[in-house]
Amino acid sequence: MADSSSTVAREEVLPGQAASGSGQTVAMDAWLAQATVREAPEAIVVADPEGIIRLWNHGAERVFGHSAAQAVGESLDLIIPEKLRERHWAGYRQTTATGRTRYGDTLLSVPATHRAGHRLSVEFSVALLRDEAGRIAGISAIMREVTDRRDAEKALRARLAELEQRLGQAPPA
Repeated sequence: MADSSSTVAREEVLPGQAASGSGQTVAMDAWLAQATVREAPEAIVVADPEGIIRLWNHGAERVFGHSAAQAVGESLDLIIPEKLRERHWAGYRQTTATGRTRYGDTLLSVPATHRAGHRLSVEFSVALLRDEAGRIAGISAIMREVTDRRDAEKALRARLAELEQRLGQAPPA
């Protein structure tokens, strides 16, 4: 029979949390960071300097339709529409070479591709990940799929343009 006190103690200690000692805070911080990335509803993707996907969270699975097993180790081309790849890679190579991005604090809006082949609209921010020597070790992106909102905005703009055209054609009162 299992000792009930040890069962309770295990339930009170979070996964990755040290039971005691100075490493407890570090272990807790690491567990919290991993759990936050893993469970975030936003797609969180990290690619290495060559553009190979190294991290793909549950949000990325939901947004793009690829499991982590399918995505990790693959090129970012997995989600970049073919007609935008040349431009994307030129910017990616420049960023990894210079260690600078003009998009650091900017929310970007771009099309992406779902596993099923349909187009998505995503908004995202990027962060440059540096090694101990300050070199780019990877680039992370936190993305939110906004296709429905973009489609609704496009429909509203079209309706507004139609109404403005009708108003312009109406005889003066």
